[in-house]
Amino acid sequence: MRIFVAPDRATAAQRTADIVEGFVNSAASTALGIATGKTMEEPLAEIARRCRRGTLSLAHAEVYLLDEYVGLELDDPCSFANTVDRLLVQTTDLPPGAVHGPNPHNPDLYAECADYERHVRAACIGLQLLGIGTNGHIAFNEPGSSFASSTRVVQLNEQTRRDNARAFPDGTRPPAAAITQGIGTILMATELLLVACGQPKARSIARALEGPVTRSLPASALQLHPNVTVVLDPPAAALLTDASSQRCRTP
Repeated sequence: MRIFVAPDRATAAQRTADIVEGFVNSAASTALGIATGKTMEEPLAEIARRCRRGTLSLAHAEVYLLDEYVGLELDDPCSFANTVDRLLVQTTDLPPGAVHGPNPHNPDLYAECADYERHVRAACIGLQLLGIGTNGHIAFNEPGSSFASSTRVVQLNEQTRRDNARAFPDGTRPPAAAITQGIGTILMATELLLVACGQPKARSIARALEGPVTRSLPASALQLHPNVTVVLDPPAAALLTDASSQRCRTP
């Protein structure tokens, strides 16, 4: 596991974009897994800037969403599909048809989950971006999720809904359910890139990277993967110990 502690959030975003750029420019066929959320806004904005500068092209990329809320209208700007459309499709050369995600409006959500799981497995994700929740969830795999879990409908933890409420209009609560790739699905990606910024993430980061591997902290499953990069800012890294054997700091 490679852990990079950037001097600030902006540098963390640049480091994240560096890794994405290196992956896209070196891969003949690019299947890129995208996470959304507050932490990902700056990295995705940096990726868009590089596309405009011409140092990065997503024209041949295929993008796969980690998760999606159940219960939002098709045009709701808070849906993850619409978020990625706003942050990447409208600002880069990524073709609209290259974004794939679960359809939360399918009347048969069980069949939808099974279908999306098949699509993700067939895509063979080369690089999967991940965030982490304050309770240690990755994607929407809440504490207690099986490390062998696949794409499914989940009920969201109250802490997760409170944390995500800042992305919704004042007074609007996030949906109580979502479709998420499972931990087992995520671990099939060739490389995982976890990004976390801010003091509220410090405890879950320390537990995920240095604590025991346990279903009570879903992100600890990353310790089981052979190719993981973690990009942090100093507040998110504050509780890591100096004994972290492969810990590096960016200049």
